Amino acid sequence: MTGTTVAVALLALAAAATLVFLLRGGRRPSADVPPVMRPSFSDDQLERRVLERYMAWGLVLTGFFALFLPGYFLQESHRLNEETDSFFVESVVRGEETFTTFCAECHGAEGQGGAAPSPYGNESWPAPNLTTIAVRYEDNENIADIEEFVRTTIEQGRPGTPMPTWGAAYDGPLDDQQVTDIVNWILANQVADQAQPTAAAGQSGEQLFMANCAKCHGERLQGVVGPPLNDELERHTRKTILGILQNGIYVPTGTPMPPWQAGYTYEGARYTDGALRRIIDYVESRQTGGGSDEVVAATWRDR
Repeated sequence: MTGTTVAVALLALAAAATLVFLLRGGRRPSADVPPVMRPSFSDDQLERRVLERYMAWGLVLTGFFALFLPGYFLQESHRLNEETDSFFVESVVRGEETFTTFCAECHGAEGQGGAAPSPYGNESWPAPNLTTIAVRYEDNENIADIEEFVRTTIEQGRPGTPMPTWGAAYDGPLDDQQVTDIVNWILANQVADQAQPTAAAGQSGEQLFMANCAKCHGERLQGVVGPPLNDELERHTRKTILGILQNGIYVPTGTPMPPWQAGYTYEGARYTDGALRRIIDYVESRQTGGGSDEVVAATWRDR
């Protein structure tokens, strides 16, 4: 039973008791005597017994309300907080479903980052990690309210990027409640600390490659589910390769290249630029000018 129900019940009981008292306070003459001629209390009764009864009931009711109203007031903030928490939980549940439908394709199922098709070509556009927004922008002097920043971004989108307009007020497909639900889900899934990239001190470029890249690109750089890398420096500059390692590559019809650095990575920060450059050094040292035609065909047949 909620506090509000208890309060209403007590007030109803007090009102009923008062009504009973008033009805029993006077005499009940026969119905055939006109009201104006019905006998009433004597002066002695009015000044003693009846007056004392009224005063006693007034004292009882005064004491009741003196205790009840402060108690109800003290519980009100708790009741309101419970209602607010209940609304928020329901909103987060709806927000997860809405996020999965409209946002997970680019930002990942858990909002930890991914990629979207670039509006400027066939390359990928990194979709940011949404679980670290509070950490990333907590000291940003241009953003006073993280919640409002997230809401505005969802409603209005980001022109010039794959992030579309979602708010109905800006001709998007989502109404205000759906936007609020997504915002609440994102804020409810923030992580306390943003993972920091490691320099992988003591690990060579070859060790880093074998631990992280060989399962897709092959121990001999011949390509497996990823493309062969033994001619990578003929196709890309070192700066471009570093960008690919940092942000990954989105391939809608094949296996995507995961990002390996903070900000956009699905699993958190991995390696610093220095560690990624050691991988590039190793790849550069293994360049042979091309891979097996059969391997290349098998790797990219379904892309």
